[in-house]
Amino acid sequence: MKIVGLTGGIGSGKSTVGHEFENLGIPVFIADDVSKKLLATDPQVIEAVTHLLGKDSYNPDDKGLVVPNKKYIASKVFNDTTLLTSLNQIMHPAVRVYFREWIQKQKSPYMIYEAAILFESNSHLLCDKVVLVTAGKEERIRRVMDRDAASRAEVVSRLRHQWSEGQRLELSDFVIVNEDIQLLRASVRSIHEVLLK
Repeated sequence: MKIVGLTGGIGSGKSTVGHEFENLGIPVFIADDVSKKLLATDPQVIEAVTHLLGKDSYNPDDKGLVVPNKKYIASKVFNDTTLLTSLNQIMHPAVRVYFREWIQKQKSPYMIYEAAILFESNSHLLCDKVVLVTAGKEERIRRVMDRDAASRAEVVSRLRHQWSEGQRLELSDFVIVNEDIQLLRASVRSIHEVLLK
């Protein structure tokens, strides 16, 4: 089965494109969602993250379950590239193990591996092709501020830890410009037809 990477900077519209592929019957593995799930539930991940960032990385919720303190974790890693690299070295291998198990259950001609930092994590090396979703920088910042109730400074800080559009373009096989939903859908259908060949 072909593995097709789907990536783009935060706020570019990867999820929208992923939904369009799902509407065509293509399974989509969302690495960021799996990473969040493993951060909250995988005992080895929880132990490694606590060891790396301290006991404040997890708090009990109102049911007494231990849950990730995402604001604390973000405040630590987005201001320290060494910690961010160390956190990624915990999360990426765990996500790949989960992905290998997931892909065994799929039956379609190809599947989508969606990840914000596909290139930064070297996950593009798992992929036969890569689809890049782009949008203007200011539009992306606005979308993330609205979506995450984040400040402009917080969004710009996250952007600094991701590759530039130019770097992504060099390694991508297809590009979707996310400025008009009808054009986006047409682009997905066109790429879908190529991938089925």
